[in-house]
Amino acid sequence: MGDRGINAMKLTRLSGSFRRFIGIGLLIVAWQALATFNVINPFLLPPPSRLVATFWDMLIDGSLLIHAASSLERVVVGFAAAAAIGTVLGVVLGWWPAISEQLIPVVEAVRPIPPIAWTPLAILWFGIGNAPSYFLVFIGAVFPVFINTFAAVRGLDRTQVNAALCLGAGPRLLITDVVVPASLPVIFPGLRIALGVGWMCVVAAELIAAQSGLGYLIQQSRMLLQTQVVLTGMITIGMIGFAMNAGMVWLERRLIPWKAGGPRS
Repeated sequence: MGDRGINAMKLTRLSGSFRRFIGIGLLIVAWQALATFNVINPFLLPPPSRLVATFWDMLIDGSLLIHAASSLERVVVGFAAAAAIGTVLGVVLGWWPAISEQLIPVVEAVRPIPPIAWTPLAILWFGIGNAPSYFLVFIGAVFPVFINTFAAVRGLDRTQVNAALCLGAGPRLLITDVVVPASLPVIFPGLRIALGVGWMCVVAAELIAAQSGLGYLIQQSRMLLQTQVVLTGMITIGMIGFAMNAGMVWLERRLIPWKAGGPRS
């Protein structure tokens, strides 16, 4: 492929990226116009220009970074634990039916309980601070990871397994080199869903059981009727979540190069 073809591909990618953000741009322009002409109440829904100023002021004084860092730490710790335990549990129960017959009823009984319902117990068990948030993020994120991993292992093409067995693969090698890699295209969407659920859980936890974080910031600002700070906290959560999801997509494309076309979102 010549330079012209490479440049054409780069131009196509840039054009695609630009089109993805047209909707957001139009929304911001319409929002600003409605606020400018007093179609919407600027106190109840501050315009983007005011939110940008608030965002900048909070960046300068460091308050936004402190709260964002607290929330990010809680999400990362809880999500990491959920990803590890959910994946291992999904592989074990998916690969050994005798074990899954005993444990799946327990999982299915606990899974429908909303993570927020665990908040009183989390506070009683762990007190106020980071630990309840870790726990609630873990509870919310572990089940999407487990369900996708379990389904991936159960639906594995037996041809790959039989081929590995014919080549002399032992149980450990079979799991690490065949079962897990073949399941990754289904596991990763579960990880991305779990990451989003983790952010929902950490905000809910910080509304009640924390003294810092974006959820705590939103709650305190609501009580002070600072709607511009409430929206700034919400937008910050969206921006961080978007960046983390993009990182997961990048990692997925690197670890699963055989997945046709890779993920698009």
